[in-house]
Amino acid sequence: MKYFLTEAERKASNSTCYHEFLKGKWDEDTMAFWNEESLNIHDDFMVALGLDRLILNIVEDYNPYGETEINAGQWKRICTEAEKTGGNLLEAIRELAPWAEDNFAQNSVFTILGI
Repeated sequence: MKYFLTEAERKASNSTCYHEFLKGKWDEDTMAFWNEESLNIHDDFMVALGLDRLILNIVEDYNPYGETEINAGQWKRICTEAEKTGGNLLEAIRELAPWAEDNFAQNSVFTILGI
């Protein structure tokens, strides 16, 4: 993948400057950060692509330093806006799409765990 890393790839990078996209709802009592099923995007990409701004325009309580849940309706709006924008942002959303669709087959939300 060009923008997102698996957890194994993130771990090999020796960096924690990533936003973790976690399947389902975050539960700090039973879950650990850096889940094996998560995808991760470096903060530099998040900002350079404008993905952070896109999410904030759709999810007003988006917190790049905390937990933010994204439901299927919000995800659809994110995809629609990325289509309008095009370019690398759309490419990144398309890269994330199969993971997100797999998530929504089992969960009502996914959670972005900020840096």
